Amino acid sequence: MNEGTPSGNPWIEKLMKMNRRNVAILAGGVLVGLLFLGGKLFVDENDDAHIPTMHARKGKVWIKITEIGELRAKNQVTISAINDKQIIWLAPEGEWVEKGDTLIILESEKYVLSRGEAQSSVLVARADLRKAESDLEAQQAKEEAARKKYESLPELAKKGFVTGGEVEQARLAYIELKSKTKSFEAGVDAAKANVQRARRGLAQQERKLRQGVQLAPKAGLVVYANIGEGASAKRIEVGMVPFEGMDLMYLPDVSSMLVDAEISEVDLSRVRIGLPVEIELDAYPDVPFKGEVATIGDLAKRKISKITGNATGAKVFDVVIKVLGRDVRLKPGLTATIDIIVNEYMNNIYVPLETIFLNEQDETIVYVRKGRSITVKPVVVADSNDRVAVISEGLEEGEELLLARPKQL
Repeated sequence: MNEGTPSGNPWIEKLMKMNRRNVAILAGGVLVGLLFLGGKLFVDENDDAHIPTMHARKGKVWIKITEIGELRAKNQVTISAINDKQIIWLAPEGEWVEKGDTLIILESEKYVLSRGEAQSSVLVARADLRKAESDLEAQQAKEEAARKKYESLPELAKKGFVTGGEVEQARLAYIELKSKTKSFEAGVDAAKANVQRARRGLAQQERKLRQGVQLAPKAGLVVYANIGEGASAKRIEVGMVPFEGMDLMYLPDVSSMLVDAEISEVDLSRVRIGLPVEIELDAYPDVPFKGEVATIGDLAKRKISKITGNATGAKVFDVVIKVLGRDVRLKPGLTATIDIIVNEYMNNIYVPLETIFLNEQDETIVYVRKGRSITVKPVVVADSNDRVAVISEGLEEGEELLLARPKQL
């Protein structure tokens, strides 16, 4: 929706300070009042003197595009589930935590059992290693004995105490035992690797057991993650069973805040990066904040109804607003109304949009009352929104304009 704030126009300024709900209530009240007074604007077709009027004014006018968005931090730490166990405690949302404070406690009985199994695996692996080392020592002793026997026989063969065949038989036996020793050495290496693997498994289970209590890696404001989208979306809560790696919490850096919003495709050509933005928070409606357009999405998407969670026929583009300055009241998740100022007119004639009409030739006209007479004047509209029109030609300040088409003219 487009909005503009003309300087010095009380009825416009008052409307601009109201939120949409108040404007709707005001509009309903005005309608009821008109009907109660007899509906002169719509019922009495023969008396144009009763048609309400407004005067053309001159001054500063801002043409704005107004949308609803949500605050988020530019930078934040994500706290993810380290296992798939039930949440049994959560730090309260909105609470400020320091580094090392407890954020989440997960049910850990499963990991107590898993740690016991991992400890048993380590003991078995260590026993297998000791046996492999013992077998290797025995094999090395056999190899050493065979080596000494083989090395002593050539000298005895020279003296005729043994035959050449016995020497060859000793050599082959030594070679065979030497080969077996290499196999035993490989067995020891494998047993050592099994011990390391079992130790890593134990360390992992102990880590998961310890991380059943998740601590804050830095100071920050606790913000719960949402699960699901649209009408089915909900915050995480105690009793929920997350899947491993699922986002559970955020610790945002509230010193740098953004507003995520959407703009209609009909407004896309009017919005550009760097345009000033006025921001109002539903939580603090009387506190103004300043911002500027930071990014504009490249791709159109279907607007999602916040009521049904389903896609509508309207096409929108994502827009991100950078909030200027720091304030403790700027917290992630708060609803914000943004007014993107797309044009500013410093000293122009402006009139209520209800005073602008089209004639049969599709020319823009107004009905000017002067005393008892009503005249038609063509005008040139330089810009407009859903409340006021900026007039570049055809009107003077102070001229009295009808708010409805006359019947007698």
